[in-house]
Amino acid sequence: MRGTFVAGVGTFLCEDVFDGQPIQVRFLWSRITDGSARWEQAFSPDGGKAWETNWIMDFARTS
Repeated sequence: MRGTFVAGVGTFLCEDVFDGQPIQVRFLWSRITDGSARWEQAFSPDGGKAWETNWIMDFARTS
């Protein structure tokens, strides 16, 4: 997995296999504050031309 943060959004990419087919996987970290953040996962079967987001998690810091 490789990626970086630019303007407060982290984009990380890797290659994987889904249902026997090669895909690209993208992970995004965004909406990062002292108390929260968002993480998203998306798959691309066409080399990154189109993405299907299939998992979103919103994190909140507890006291």
